[in-house]
Amino acid sequence: MKQIPKLAIFDIDGTIARKGVVLPEAVEGFKHLHELGCLTTVSTGRGYRRLRDVLGKDFGTIVSEDTPIIVEHGTKIVNQDGSLVFGEFFSETEIEHIVDFIRANIELFKFAWINPNDVTKKGQVWCTEQVYVQPETENRGHFANVFHAPLGEFRALLLAEPLSCVTMRLKDHVKVENLKLKLTKTDTHLIFQDGNMEFVKANINKGLAVLYTAKTVGFATEDILVAGNAINDIEMLDLGVGTSILVSPPDERSAILAYLSSPESIVTVSTPEDLGKYLSSLST
Repeated sequence: MKQIPKLAIFDIDGTIARKGVVLPEAVEGFKHLHELGCLTTVSTGRGYRRLRDVLGKDFGTIVSEDTPIIVEHGTKIVNQDGSLVFGEFFSETEIEHIVDFIRANIELFKFAWINPNDVTKKGQVWCTEQVYVQPETENRGHFANVFHAPLGEFRALLLAEPLSCVTMRLKDHVKVENLKLKLTKTDTHLIFQDGNMEFVKANINKGLAVLYTAKTVGFATEDILVAGNAINDIEMLDLGVGTSILVSPPDERSAILAYLSSPESIVTVSTPEDLGKYLSSLST
């Protein structure tokens, strides 16, 4: 018999959503979990405002009342209104390392974006070249200020307020996926996924954020279900909780399973639709 979780935590993109749209089967799965008395929430690389955009009208179904939300790869945990519960932020020295890395490799990037801690403010998208401003304004202008300026001005922006994640959009010819790198001489990791390269704090991840969230709502690890699909979900999938689900086509699973300490314990499904059906099949 499949174990009934008391708390279920899900990645968004590629896990319950495809191309920024939450799948109906996933929504039905969430509703079924609630009928079983399970709390649900998300753990995503997205910032809070972009999370709200993709969940849309289903936000209240996917995120249970009074249940924290994990954002920006686990570096922040927020309440339903976006107010900060926990955050791990870059030091000024780490920001300088990030700027140095960008300067040395700027030919790899189209643009960068950062999420302000004040969720009433727009994000900031800095384009490395003027040519990217118009298309990114069309894509992201509803939630971000898009601009081109010298790197020094972007550096000043990075230093202006606490940040936990800096995302760089790779140029189309740069193909790196499902890779995490540890940098030396700085407490920072690089995550490559979905065409992005992201700077995150090295001492926090989705796995630790899941444990923090579970403690906050009062559940043991064996009471938890987690589901994810990518490199930033590895620590979460490797916690040894009650149920860990990898959402990935069969020919792509090895890229994630190879990182896990007990891959044989992982439940695998191929698509977000299949995940929804799995959740709907749970019964007491």
